[in-house]
Amino acid sequence: MLGNLKNLSLFWQEVKRRNVVRRNTVYAATAFVILELVDIITDPFGLPAWTLKLVVVLLSVGFIVSLIVSWNYDISPEGVLEKTKPAHKAKNEALPITSAGWKIATVVSFLIIIGLIVLNILPSNSQSQNLEELEISIAVLPFVNMSDDEKNVHLGGAFTDEIIMELQKIKAFDRVLSSTSTMQYSENRPTIPEIAEKLNVSYIIEGSIQRHEEEVRIRVQVIRAKQEDHIWADEYNARWDDIFSIQDEIAFKVANELKTVLSSEEIEQIDKQPTDNSEAYDMYLKGRYFWNKRTEKDTKDAIEYFSDAISKDKNYALAYAGLADAYVILAIYEWYLPQQESYMKAKKIASEALKIDPTLAEAYTSLALVKLHHEWDWDGASNDFKRAIQLYPDYETAHHWYSLYLTAVGRHDESIREAKQAQELNPYSPIIVRNVGRRLYFAHKYEQAFEESLNALNLAPDFFPTHWTLGLLYLQKGMFPEAISSLQNAVRYSGDNLYVKSLLGYVYGATGNQGKAQEILNGLLEAAKQAYVPAIAFVNVYIGLGDNDKAILWLEKAYEERSAKLIDLNVNPIFDPLRSDPRFKELVSRMNFPDF
Repeated sequence: MLGNLKNLSLFWQEVKRRNVVRRNTVYAATAFVILELVDIITDPFGLPAWTLKLVVVLLSVGFIVSLIVSWNYDISPEGVLEKTKPAHKAKNEALPITSAGWKIATVVSFLIIIGLIVLNILPSNSQSQNLEELEISIAVLPFVNMSDDEKNVHLGGAFTDEIIMELQKIKAFDRVLSSTSTMQYSENRPTIPEIAEKLNVSYIIEGSIQRHEEEVRIRVQVIRAKQEDHIWADEYNARWDDIFSIQDEIAFKVANELKTVLSSEEIEQIDKQPTDNSEAYDMYLKGRYFWNKRTEKDTKDAIEYFSDAISKDKNYALAYAGLADAYVILAIYEWYLPQQESYMKAKKIASEALKIDPTLAEAYTSLALVKLHHEWDWDGASNDFKRAIQLYPDYETAHHWYSLYLTAVGRHDESIREAKQAQELNPYSPIIVRNVGRRLYFAHKYEQAFEESLNALNLAPDFFPTHWTLGLLYLQKGMFPEAISSLQNAVRYSGDNLYVKSLLGYVYGATGNQGKAQEILNGLLEAAKQAYVPAIAFVNVYIGLGDNDKAILWLEKAYEERSAKLIDLNVNPIFDPLRSDPRFKELVSRMNFPDF
């Protein structure tokens, strides 16, 4: 121990003899000053974002060189650079006398280093604000549609979606909000700073679009939100055929004005045109416009428009992906087609999209949901969801639907995290906010689920899935009148959807109102004589009535139909009365769930 201390002391004496500490303290202080200076002038002089990183690398290399040089060389009193004598040759020499100037320089340098460290650890309020503003977060407000004919009613929202998708390809942008978050500003708009504060973004993009026959005029501007500073604006007058070039140029201009350097991969992604057929593109935009409305009639219309787009361009991968998404929505809400038929159509169409474009995240997402809901291919679904998120990290639907998989396999914390990631990307979507509540419900975190569901209800008071989630939560809280009222609202807003009616029947039965539950059951049996009624609907009502034998019987039929609702067998509280039944356990084993 004493020997080690002696060696350390000798080494320190040698370091001082060679003036290593003195010179490198001055070097470090100078480097700190240079870094602060570069950080200050980067924005005003329009320097690239990587400038500071380059200076850090160069100064780090210089520090290593300084250590080597100061150890091996010294400057004589005459100012000549000479090699430092080894310790054994200099042992009889006194340590070099440090001049007063060098002592002052060393002390000042040391104080500068300490001061800069303290300033960086304890930033002032203004510095904190500057750090916040370094985040490039963007909200694209709905483009005002100045077109004067009904056939272009979709254009403002659809063009907004396309610009958002282009900007989301730029990795340097920390957040580009989905259009659902800004849809609330389609009609009434507060001031730009107010919008930015509510959406928590640093930049706002707004504009207008006007189409007359084959001519289009687009105005766009980028605003630094807090200062309401217009940093770029432009107007484009062109043929509709040039719409893709305009979208690309807007994305490149925004990147340039926000001092972003694009990679070759990003440039290639932005430049890639989904179709050469402007008519097909118009049909696709209309399809997405109606798909986003999430009603049975609008979904039918979306299917027609996506199909028209494909008929005009057989290689339009995004149109195939849109059509697959539409059939997925039909299956999820069990509208007018048996789930099995809808999912099989969705799978075939999504596979076609991937043949055309193997990098299409939207198609991987639809295919993953089919594998999850219909095929119960757990590994395949997981892989496709991960691939979609890898290709398109800001695609909120991929995060949303991946959370369904994670719940089904019992990974609740991850599921909630993915659901909240989707919510962060699209915080004003009632579908996505309701899904956060749904994931929390399955995780038995009922109070948090209730809070999120109320948030979703505030966003869209007539969104029926939120009402049914709230009804089931009220049931868990023992608030039976509220549970029944919420499910009644869900039935009304859903247009008397039979699955939603079955949930009301379940709640009636579970709260002791057997007569009302039986009425709903009779209605389902009557409806089944004329139209498709999913078997899982009968399961819900029979569980509410306490008739477990018939519930199991219909559960087997739901299994034969490959009902999507069965992915939640292990986590849905509705199935709790059946869990001890050997027939239920045997059916669960046939689902081949991954080990929790």
